[in-house]
Amino acid sequence: MSQINIPPRRWSKIITKYLLVDFLTHFAVSLVGIVMVMMLGTISDSLRGLLKYDPSAWLVAAYYAARLPYNLSAAVPLAALIASLLTMAKMLRSQELIAMRAGGLSPTAISIPILGAALCISLLTMAFTETVLPWANTKAREIKWIHIRKVPLSEWRVAYKAAVWTSGGALVYADEANGEDGFLRGISIFEFKGTDLTGRIDADMAKRVGGMWELKNAQAYRWKGDKPRLDSSERAIYPMLEQMGDFLQEDVPAENLSMADLAIVIEKLRKAGREYGTEQVFYYFKTAFPFAAFIVTLLGLGVTFHFQSNPRSGVTASFGVAFFSALFYIGLVQFGQALGVGGVLPPLIAVWMANAIFLVVGLALLWKAWKW
Repeated sequence: MSQINIPPRRWSKIITKYLLVDFLTHFAVSLVGIVMVMMLGTISDSLRGLLKYDPSAWLVAAYYAARLPYNLSAAVPLAALIASLLTMAKMLRSQELIAMRAGGLSPTAISIPILGAALCISLLTMAFTETVLPWANTKAREIKWIHIRKVPLSEWRVAYKAAVWTSGGALVYADEANGEDGFLRGISIFEFKGTDLTGRIDADMAKRVGGMWELKNAQAYRWKGDKPRLDSSERAIYPMLEQMGDFLQEDVPAENLSMADLAIVIEKLRKAGREYGTEQVFYYFKTAFPFAAFIVTLLGLGVTFHFQSNPRSGVTASFGVAFFSALFYIGLVQFGQALGVGGVLPPLIAVWMANAIFLVVGLALLWKAWKW
């Protein structure tokens, strides 16, 4: 008897729908389960500390509701990995995967629906972390500090690394703006004429007095040509109309800011001649993290296809290899962030390093499966 060779099929509408529904169902169930576990951990870690301030049940519920988006975004990559593994494991156990391959479906045709769904999840995660997450983080901090702990608003809204453009065209940078005592600390004032820097004033402290700002231990550098002139004064008055409220902003951690907010902070720090490596790392991380869902899904598919020839032991092996790989991926992401913050690697390379490595590994595994 002659052997019948079935040519590979590139696409099947029925199987595509079947794969999408199966993957998205597993993803939704996994996401809900992971978020519930994470929320239980969040509650167990912080509930006792909140109850010391005798808050109402409504305030406690509102605080944890505001924390939900953070846990939701953090759970997406793991949920995508589990969904891809469960989807492929189901097909391995029932030998559907072998039947699909025997029917002429290539690994690419099987993978594309799942990878397409994972890519959409990544893009939605990016939109979510840029819109809902910053607002939710701000709301959670407000509920915790102002409504539950009863911290005065002026004290809570202490700004660090505050930068303000004055109405006179100067850039004022302060290491700290404290609304409770009314002092700016670690002051640098940069004066411009057009785009040219004409003067710089450094002072230990500044306090608003009579509509102007009194500087303590000030040193003023004025440029005339290429030669700067230095003037020092224990106390000096600087004509600046801006008030403390212009400097007071929430001290939001860099990882909780949106990309637009981070871009503003980075530009202010750059113009003030300050370090902004940490902010730049988190700026690029905002683009890299959402694609973790796509990367780990690709990895899960590649690993499963690698063990497809042995359905019985392949499921266990796939889960084991994929989860250890995911742990290594998380460690590599954190290592890359540390290298970026420390200035060892450029922030863009440091943040995207883990994604690039695992993207290559996942594609290599799929390529090997294609040749099977």
